[in-house]
Amino acid sequence: MGSINFNSEPLNYDLDFVTSTSIKVSWETRSDLVVYFLDSDYSPSKQYYKGPGNTVTISDLKPNTEYKFVLAGQKDVNNRTRPTRFTVRTPVRMVSPPTFFTAYNQTDSEVSFFWNPGEVEFGEPRYELRRDGHLLEVASQPPFTDTSPEQGRDHVYCIRTLDGEFNYSEPVCVTVNFEDFTAPTDPSSLRTSNLGLTLSWDESYDSSGDVTYIVDQGVDHQLGTTKETEFSVTGLELGRRYEFGVTATDKAGHESNRIVVHYPALGISVKGKP
Repeated sequence: MGSINFNSEPLNYDLDFVTSTSIKVSWETRSDLVVYFLDSDYSPSKQYYKGPGNTVTISDLKPNTEYKFVLAGQKDVNNRTRPTRFTVRTPVRMVSPPTFFTAYNQTDSEVSFFWNPGEVEFGEPRYELRRDGHLLEVASQPPFTDTSPEQGRDHVYCIRTLDGEFNYSEPVCVTVNFEDFTAPTDPSSLRTSNLGLTLSWDESYDSSGDVTYIVDQGVDHQLGTTKETEFSVTGLELGRRYEFGVTATDKAGHESNRIVVHYPALGISVKGKP
């Protein structure tokens, strides 16, 4: 047997498809060629195809991996085409999000969601649902109902598709507004200090997370508002008893009960009076 001559032009080829785990390669055929070879172009070499055809599908590849191939045709035992070398990188696993994600049946205390299927290459698709970044559920199919939203909040709900290997799609998000129907809790432990008179109290709770305090020196004498839990009062007169009130309010305008404190405290005589 003589040496092999590589005296024909390289073959042209096409990549018919590339997935994360497989590719399909096709190439031109020539009347003078009787067999075609497709091998790996690295050591140790692996032969993917040998025969008279012009296409092969290669499976069991790894995602996000580079593969090198060499393609050639043979006229007889001593004559081949010059090799065609090419490189293919498989993509990461394909995971696509739902293209439709919507809220429905919303009440003041719950909301439901429906979506169309996402797509995965491996396993069955599942769906991760989050509210304001916090995991609510991993569902296998719609619908899903959130039974614990908070009043007075604009909640952001996001859905991602995931596959059997925990590859995730990009998120799809919607914002759902919940009206505020309740007032904040009452301020508590209202007290005074003797340093120019500073009122302070314990924080109120409201589901909206946005509380403002109205401070008064009597029902018809508002001193001001603050988001802090203390308020300084000046301009007081010696020998006079004062009543101060604090009311919590939220951005929807709901108000708590007014709590009061007296200065000097009841039971302590006013200086300058018997």
